Amino acid sequence: MISLVLGFAGAQERVNVRIKQDYKLINGSGGVFTLKKSPFKFVFHVKGTDGFLIAFTQQDDIYRSAIGEADLEVMWFANTGMAESLFNSEKSVTISDEAPSYWYFTGITEHRFDPHPQGTAQEWMAERSVDAFYLTEFSDTYLIKDMVRPLYFIIYSPTYDEDYKLIDKQILYHGQLHWK
Repeated sequence: MISLVLGFAGAQERVNVRIKQDYKLINGSGGVFTLKKSPFKFVFHVKGTDGFLIAFTQQDDIYRSAIGEADLEVMWFANTGMAESLFNSEKSVTISDEAPSYWYFTGITEHRFDPHPQGTAQEWMAERSVDAFYLTEFSDTYLIKDMVRPLYFIIYSPTYDEDYKLIDKQILYHGQLHWK
């Protein structure tokens, strides 16, 4: 059996997510963040893993199913992660209802975050700037100012068998971005 992460006591202890906008930290109440329609940064403090799968959708039903509140098929869990550019050069997030992205930090020269993350593969802090969203459904990029619907995200740690079929997952964090 292939496991992508080590087991730890609690998911909340492993991934802490905050958002920074206009140089201020915004704490989400219950993982719900209300943002201006302007660039922002995800701020991560991660312990015990060098990476995670992160999936974004604008579909409330998919999000609720992923966190166990509804009963639809969630394609993210059937697919392995997509690779995004090193060092977040595009300053975007991929929105896909079919496959998650794989974000990781293994060192200063190998990561999917803004330049200058800090820490080790066992505990690290990193930011990821977001200026736009790439929607795979339309194969197009949209600026934040053009976003209308909320954005939902799930951060999780999968366990795969030898054939890379998901046998277990641990939700590390889930949240929502709403626009004002």
